[in-house]
Amino acid sequence: MTNRQNRRGVTIMEIVIASAVTALFMTGLFSLYRGGSNLSNATLWAQQTANQLKLACREINSAIKKSTYPASLTFPGDISENTGNHFGLHHYNGTMYATQTSGIGGTGFVGAKVLALTESTPAKTGFAAADNKDAVLIYHIVSLEDTGKLHYYRLQETVAGPSIAGLTRPSIPPGGAASTFSSVLARDVESVTCEPTSPDNPRSPLLVRITCKIPKGETSRSEQAVGTPNVALVPHNNIGGW
Repeated sequence: MTNRQNRRGVTIMEIVIASAVTALFMTGLFSLYRGGSNLSNATLWAQQTANQLKLACREINSAIKKSTYPASLTFPGDISENTGNHFGLHHYNGTMYATQTSGIGGTGFVGAKVLALTESTPAKTGFAAADNKDAVLIYHIVSLEDTGKLHYYRLQETVAGPSIAGLTRPSIPPGGAASTFSSVLARDVESVTCEPTSPDNPRSPLLVRITCKIPKGETSRSEQAVGTPNVALVPHNNIGGW
């Protein structure tokens, strides 16, 4: 029997089987690669989100501690203070989801207000009374956008000292306040929760919990800030309009 007769040809069926095995192998290899890539992306997202949440909570905690009623200091030390409810620490009462904030905005900020508070500092101290009557009001705003961005804004206005006692600001920030700083505290925010640690105490520490969720995934991270205000807490149950 010749060598030609001993050689066996490759059949179409064998080609089909080999192709199927190769396809299955490549599919498994791709799935393994994709799973590893997704895991790597989720791990990186979790690390970056944890860092930004810590910085966001630090900023919020610092703002809460700066809350003060408007005051003006005049020589030689007379203080006029306005303890009106307008200048309390306003906060959304409960959990606000980013999906709820679409189309909501206002003067100087984007999205729906989560926190709104006033910080007051005398413009000058230790000078003649005529030069020492103005107060600088700094407004701190934290708002949540429907895109999942948590924003922080700082606005400012100068108010004459004699007008402090009767001053009203139905909306914080008021129209006319100049923007001095803005930043995005966190991204991929799913919700923000605000709740007093002692509901019966109008000046109890305020707990703010931020939850982020990875886009198109289940991985999430949360962080919370607990700040003690210098003014009364003013809760709001409606999103927007305050």
